[in-house]
This record gives sequence, C-alpha cells and structure tokens, in this order.
Amino acid sequence: MAEDFKTAAAWAKDLGVPEKKLKDAIKVLGLEPDAKKGVCAYYAKASAEKAKKAIK
Repeated sequence: MAEDFKTAAAWAKDLGVPEKKLKDAIKVLGLEPDAKKGVCAYYAKASAEKAKKAIK
C-alpha cells in the first residue's frame, strides 16, 4: 500500500482537525475510499484535503 494512503482518523490527526468532523465531511461529500484492506478504508492526501476544505 502506498504511503500516502491513511485512514480518516490518521488524516484528521495530521491535518489538525477533529476526527468526527473529517469523517462527517467525507460522508457528506460522498467520498469513496481510495483503497480498502479488509474493512479498513484508506484515503489519499487529495481526498483528505478536499474533506478538510468542506469543514471550514
């Protein structure tokens, strides 16, 4: 798996936003995970940044 794929929780920590707000923004925007491994969803930095912009 590429290193720039992280879970929503990991991106929230890296981007300095609350985890719940980032996850809610992902859901509202309808973003699909860029990769999945089992039940875990991983997002690319571009997807995480898009969700962060939706928060503000």
